[in-house]
Amino acid sequence: MIAWIEGDVVWRDTEVCVVRTAAGVGYVITPSARAWRLVGAERAALPVATVMREDATLLVGCASWEERHTFLQLVAVPGLGPKTALAMLGVFDPAGLAAAVAREDVTALTRVPGIGPKTARRLLVDLKGRVRLPAAAAAVPDASSAFADSVAALVSLGYGEDEAAAAVRAVLAADPEADVSQTVRQALRRFVKPA
Repeated sequence: MIAWIEGDVVWRDTEVCVVRTAAGVGYVITPSARAWRLVGAERAALPVATVMREDATLLVGCASWEERHTFLQLVAVPGLGPKTALAMLGVFDPAGLAAAVAREDVTALTRVPGIGPKTARRLLVDLKGRVRLPAAAAAVPDASSAFADSVAALVSLGYGEDEAAAAVRAVLAADPEADVSQTVRQALRRFVKPA
């Protein structure tokens, strides 16, 4: 099983890229939405998940080892294929998905293209106990209303869900008693780059 690819990007389009390793072998990789940030114009270095199918072997590029682990957990669910797993990781980071599953949040899962309420309810049953919060994120309860409301406020201001969630987690880890307005203010300070 291939778990890491590093090399020259010799071709790319909107869905896949070809990475040529030092051995001269070119691998077709389907990066997740977040993994595309690690695929430069000339070089790429990223964890990959190998999915074996009857008709092909698929290499999925991941943004982190946590994302790779989550992707492999998702495709282990009966009836959940790589395309849906990638769509889910396009909407959620690993911690955000684990939190949505822990909350049994049907509405959150329906934000994934192609997943309606009925499918979301079935997925929540299938994913319960399978997708877990990474250890570092588990210390902050993502299911809290302060967390969810703070992330929603930052997203409404134009920040991405992943960066908003990461900032809110950091704020609440440092000050678990912060209310929503305090959390949002402190999170916004984290986005301001010093001149």
